[in-house]
Amino acid sequence: MKSQTQILSWMQESLSSFVAQLSLSKSKTTVEAYQYDVRQFMGFLCECKVKRLSGLKSVHVVNYLGKCKEEGKSDSSINRYYMSIRSYCRFLRKSKLVEFDLTEDVTPPRNMQKAPRVPTVDEVQRILEQPNVETESGLRDRAILELLYSSGLRASELCALEVHHVGPTSVLVSCGKRSKTRTVPITTEAHRWIGAYVAQAPKRREREPLFQTVMGKALRRQLLCAIVMTYAKKAGVEDVTTHTMRHACATHLLDQGADLRLIQEVLGHSSIASTQRYTHLSSTKMQEMFQQFHPRRG
Repeated sequence: MKSQTQILSWMQESLSSFVAQLSLSKSKTTVEAYQYDVRQFMGFLCECKVKRLSGLKSVHVVNYLGKCKEEGKSDSSINRYYMSIRSYCRFLRKSKLVEFDLTEDVTPPRNMQKAPRVPTVDEVQRILEQPNVETESGLRDRAILELLYSSGLRASELCALEVHHVGPTSVLVSCGKRSKTRTVPITTEAHRWIGAYVAQAPKRREREPLFQTVMGKALRRQLLCAIVMTYAKKAGVEDVTTHTMRHACATHLLDQGADLRLIQEVLGHSSIASTQRYTHLSSTKMQEMFQQFHPRRG
């Protein structure tokens, strides 16, 4: 039992220092994800009876990722675990708590993530029409769905919106990834439904959360995801999440001829490379554009 206390003590101390440094440059959501991943890795180290920092070996990282694979974790999840652990190990090396980066000779797992299926414009329209707008919650949900599809906001960005963030033609995202602030255009329809929802509560203060539960609490990501998935299921559209709506916004803009730089600004990507990976043309659209623009199209 004594050694177990010692293990938890040094692990907690190094984890706290790691999280403190991470908080200086990463969003709250990212910090929480990294902290959770590293804590799970530490639990594995306890099982391996690693008693001190000097006992950490590269093989522990390899064996842990292998264990996650055996437990049926997806490739994308294992890749995330690796990134979190690598960040922690590099922190240990930079802080001179260990002599070398434990992940230096560990080959990153291949991420075989499949491109998500993007719902068609007609499918999105069916989803948007599902809420019962005669009720307060239904009106809220219609506004949420319209805004997600209109502007491709991340779930955390939508939940953090306050009433004063909404303008006639745009919303102000003040807690974007890496704490960046940006102005995102919204459609007339999205603004109309948001206005109808807010009008139901005339005493709503400017600094209050825009989207709230029936109990007047700020909407959380878990409930937001459940809302989107419920209406998608009612509409008969499979595998739709909040991120799917973001992807649909980007893809449909691209299909309609929008410039990639515009989509980059809307989505809040720091690099155009992220936008290029995130968006893709349907095979039908690609064929149409190829036949339209190739000089030998005939």
